[in-house]
Amino acid sequence: MYSWSCRFGLMMAAIFAVSSGQALAQTSAPPVKASLRLDWKGGGQHAPFYLARDRGYYKDEGIDLDIISGSGSSDVVKQVGSKAVEFGIADALVLVQAAEQRVPLTAIAAYYQRTPIVVLSPQSKPVTDPAQLTQGVKLGSKKGSATFQGLTALLAANDIPMQKVTLVDIGFGVQPLLVKQVDAMMGFSMNEPIEAESAGLPVTVMAIADHGVDAYGLMIVSNPDLIAKNPALVKGFLKATAHGLSDAAKDPAAAVAAVNNAVSESDPARETKVLDRTLPYFQSDDKEAHGAGWQSESRWEHTIAIAKKLGLVERDLSAHQVFSNDMLPH
Repeated sequence: MYSWSCRFGLMMAAIFAVSSGQALAQTSAPPVKASLRLDWKGGGQHAPFYLARDRGYYKDEGIDLDIISGSGSSDVVKQVGSKAVEFGIADALVLVQAAEQRVPLTAIAAYYQRTPIVVLSPQSKPVTDPAQLTQGVKLGSKKGSATFQGLTALLAANDIPMQKVTLVDIGFGVQPLLVKQVDAMMGFSMNEPIEAESAGLPVTVMAIADHGVDAYGLMIVSNPDLIAKNPALVKGFLKATAHGLSDAAKDPAAAVAAVNNAVSESDPARETKVLDRTLPYFQSDDKEAHGAGWQSESRWEHTIAIAKKLGLVERDLSAHQVFSNDMLPH
């Protein structure tokens, strides 16, 4: 027969086992499902998200992340504003427009620390200074596009009237440059230059960010209601993303592999080039001083001023109507 002390010990052991099992169940709760809407089809420029997901960084933060290809920043704004998705990637100028229209969303981190819009031209006849655009250069641009907005901002920053530029309205793609319909064209650093070089035309790129257009590029956005109700989810997402950004810079091959595993019909060679062109846009003095994703009030004020000069917004907006650093990892 067991003594009282033995029976007591067995009883306590059983209680401990039950309580330990309950604690384990609580700590192994299923991850929360969340969606990230990209600005465009997933590619090398989005590699940090795919790499962070592949390496389990979102799961470590209790998040089961679905990465969804997008069809432009305006679509992202609608999706995040209506709470159809938790997170999105959208252009800063589009976010300024959304703020004026009172769409509920907040930039929670800078993804591209500066705009990637460039003027590209053949190396044999390079355009390296905005003043050259007034010297008979036939410049291709798709009117109404983000790159046309970038051109308008570039000209305004350098006091160049639009009527002094020989503009040719073109569609998307680099064919007009290849067949010499135009002498130069507007594009994105990680897209059109790669297309031109792949077609056998070495090009020179002139970044508008280096010539007076100190605007933000793509931003990570979320809904203010989600930020208020579930800050842990938002902070966890940004922490995992920051880890992915760091890893993508250190191991680009793994980052491209993560994209190719997730995105059908992706070309590893092309996405490697895209990521290589994208990595510099993740860097800035703000990032070095404060960490990945940090946004400055002055940069946002400048971005808002550019949007107003372009006629994208009519009234003055406060930078704090657009962004917050509160959810960034410290």
